[in-house]
This record gives sequence, C-alpha cells and structure tokens, in this order.
Amino acid sequence: MPRPLAVDPRFGPELRRLREERGLSVRELASAGLTSKTQIHDLETGRRRPTVATAAHLDRALNAGGHLAAMVREAGPPPESAERLAYVVQHPRRVDGPTLDALTDLLAAQRRLEDAVGSVAVLGPVRAQLGLVTGLVGEARCTLRPRLVDLASQWTQFAGWLHIAAGQDQAAARWLARALELATEVDNRDMVATALSFRAHLAEGQGRTGDMIGLSLAASRDPGVYPGLRAYCAGQSARGLATAGADAAEVLPLLSELRDLAAEQSQDDLPPSGYWYTDSFFAIQEGITLRHLAETDRRHATRAVELLAAGVAATPPESRGSDWHGRHIVQLGQALTLAGDQPAAQDALDRARDIATATGSRPLAAQITAAVRNLSAHR
Repeated sequence: MPRPLAVDPRFGPELRRLREERGLSVRELASAGLTSKTQIHDLETGRRRPTVATAAHLDRALNAGGHLAAMVREAGPPPESAERLAYVVQHPRRVDGPTLDALTDLLAAQRRLEDAVGSVAVLGPVRAQLGLVTGLVGEARCTLRPRLVDLASQWTQFAGWLHIAAGQDQAAARWLARALELATEVDNRDMVATALSFRAHLAEGQGRTGDMIGLSLAASRDPGVYPGLRAYCAGQSARGLATAGADAAEVLPLLSELRDLAAEQSQDDLPPSGYWYTDSFFAIQEGITLRHLAETDRRHATRAVELLAAGVAATPPESRGSDWHGRHIVQLGQALTLAGDQPAAQDALDRARDIATATGSRPLAAQITAAVRNLSAHR
C-alpha cells in the first residue's frame, strides 16, 4: 500500500512563480515536465495534488535545485513499521521494544507533518493512532509499561495541541489532562510542565487570563525542567499580564527572563516534545507580548514589528504551511497596524489568509477576520 503524501500548501503558488520567473508558458512547462497543460493549471490552482514523481519532474524542468521536489514527500511510518503496528492492534499484549520504536517514529513524523500542512490535516489520523496507543497502555502490565506510558504522555499532549489548534477546546482539555496523568505516573517532569503550559495556552484562547498566568507560572516552577520550556512559560506569563493590561514595568522583567533562559538552552538538548523552542520562536513570543503592550503604548510597536518580522522570516521553509505559522503572521500584521504601516499589515494578513485557505483552519480564519477589522478601524 502506498504511503500518504505530505504536500506543502505553497506548492501551487511556488510552481507558478518559478514558471513565470523562467518565462515559460503553461504549454511549454507541460512539455518540459512530461505532463499536460490541464495538470499544470490544476497544480498551480490547488485543484490537484502533485505526486512525488511529478514534483521531481517539474523541479528538474524548472531547474529549481530540489526546492519543488522537497515540498512533496511521503508521510507516515515505513511499511515494515506499519506491519508491526497492524500486528499489535490484533495482539495488544505482544507489545515490544521495536513496536515502541515504531510509535516513537510515527509521532515524530506526525509532528513534522503538522508543521508542513497544519493541524486539520493530521487530526483525523492522530485520533485513530491514539486509539492504539491508549489501548496498549490499558493492557500494559509488563516491564515495558514505563516506557509505553511515557510515550503515551507525548502522544496525548500532541493530541491536546491539535485540538487547541482546531478550536475543539473540550477534547483538548481531556487529552491534556490525560497527558498530565500519564506523565505523573512515570515522573516525567518535562512532560508534566509541558502539559501545564498547554493548559495555559488553552486558557488563553478561552479568555481565562488568570488561569493562563497561573498555569504558566506553575509549569515553570520546577528548576529541573529544561530551560527552553521555562523560557516559553516566562513569555506566556508576560503575554498574559500584557493582555490583562499590566504596565511594562511588570511585563518586561519576564521577557528578560525569557531571553536568559532561552540563551541557556542548547538546541541539541531539546526533547522531541519541544523541538520548536528555537531562537526564531522566542523572538516571535517576545514580539507578541510587545504587540499587546503597544495597544496602550505605541512606543513598543516598532520593536514588536522587528521581532515578529525576524521570527517569521527565520521560520524553516518546511514549517511555513502550518496554521501556527499563519497565526504568527497575523500577529505581525497586527503589530504593523499599530506601527502605522497599513499596506504592510494588509500584505501580512493576505499571506495568513492563504495559509488559512490551504489548511482549512477556521480558528486562523477567525483571527484574520478580527485583524482585518482592526486594520480597517486604523485607516
């Protein structure tokens, strides 16, 4: 059985850009790329999904140096892992080390796939895979149980995040609560703190700012938790205070703490559940907080734009099709609005809208609508 494909939602626009940049008509590219005019048109407009082979042909025809080809790749576990997992579904008490390795690899693949195509596209498959993972935990009474429970805490935390991103708050709360239980069982302090930090993020989206701040502070309380996560929690606490209307004197020390902790974090030591805690991510977090401060003090707007623009630009190309990247671009658009650069703000929101359309993210679309309304009010 063929493995599913992960297609970067920017493939179509990028194909068209490269074709026009090379001065080729649709007919000329179709001839060079060993395909038809209709297929080229459908690929550029998003009506057709490219295969790995088609992307490779077009990449060579356009001399794109592997850029287009890299935007289409196989997703999911390799066949041998899929066969092993299928066997364990029928024999849950036969779980072994290689099975847990396969589940670990599958989780990593799903995380990276979500970075490329957004949360909506992976939510269904992850729900199905969670049934296997949680079923194995229920059956596990062997020496492998601690490792299985630890892995299950990571799966359930990821599920919680996906449901937050999809706007399904009740399911998000359930999965994050389960992640907290599982991480507590095996004393995984990093995952306990991670689950708490995502509960804080969920509270933020629900307007429960006090809970957001309290849970963020709780998540960062354990000095044994890795610095990257504590840096994020400091930034999340700062954002909560800024949202609640606190003045800069109360907020800025937490941003200083964010920078200090981020500087302590080696990228090589990040756990799989926190691989995104990079310098560009932290620049974005600081920029978002300053954007909130700029709502009442415009002096923070310029720095907010600088940080958000730098963080968005430094986001890896393979992650720029995700709905979370779209949300960061919305934040940039809002900061540009406050800085008085309405044309650039509109351009940013248009970029975010393209991502919302490609990913089918309703929460992102709602954020864009609110940001556009705010932009219109500043004109």
